[in-house]
Amino acid sequence: MPPLVRSGRAFTLIELMIGIAILAIVLAMPRSARNSVQGLALEAHSRRTLRNARVNLDELRRRDFDRLPPELLEVAPDGTVSPSQPHVVPGSLKMRTLDGGPPRPGARVVAEYRFCLPERGEAHTVPSQPPHRVELAQAPVHELLGVFLAAGETLQPISASLSEDRKALLFPASLAGRVVVADYLGEGPGAEVWGSFLSENLRPTDQPTAFKLLHLQWNGGEPGAHLTLLRVRP
Repeated sequence: MPPLVRSGRAFTLIELMIGIAILAIVLAMPRSARNSVQGLALEAHSRRTLRNARVNLDELRRRDFDRLPPELLEVAPDGTVSPSQPHVVPGSLKMRTLDGGPPRPGARVVAEYRFCLPERGEAHTVPSQPPHRVELAQAPVHELLGVFLAAGETLQPISASLSEDRKALLFPASLAGRVVVADYLGEGPGAEVWGSFLSENLRPTDQPTAFKLLHLQWNGGEPGAHLTLLRVRP
């Protein structure tokens, strides 16, 4: 039998199968790595949301019951009211009198509104290509509280530079592709808070009572969170 001769351009079936397998592995590696990084970012974001939820709930428990929405306020001579809480969401304030009449100056009204709690932290993946700049969602930053590297179940404190416009964090190339968490006080809202009165049998009512149901809704990215807190006048 004459020896098998293969030209320089021909490939055997085994060689083609091996080549296809290697190509599939190479193509799958970036996707696998990307999915892993996205999973870490999602996990870090969830941990941050839960941490902020505990902080915000504790803060709302300490605040004065009568100064949380809805609250009883007196209408000023110019026909406006001044909610006790700062950072009121524009367009959310509504007034109604207890007798159903118009809110005249000097009248006592129930003021319903939403207010914002500051955002404290968010998770990002450091870009693999320079500049390794991470844009912050609630920029500009008023105060940078800390930056952490997500490593499994722990967050390790690291250093990062704040950009001159205070809108981003700058990281070294060694952290490219890693998940980082920034704790800061920014410009935008971290969570919106609003409430309603409840009757003694814990049903919604328009009349002022000793029971309030407070709602907290996080709006800064996915996944969001919505929690409720029952407050009772001391």
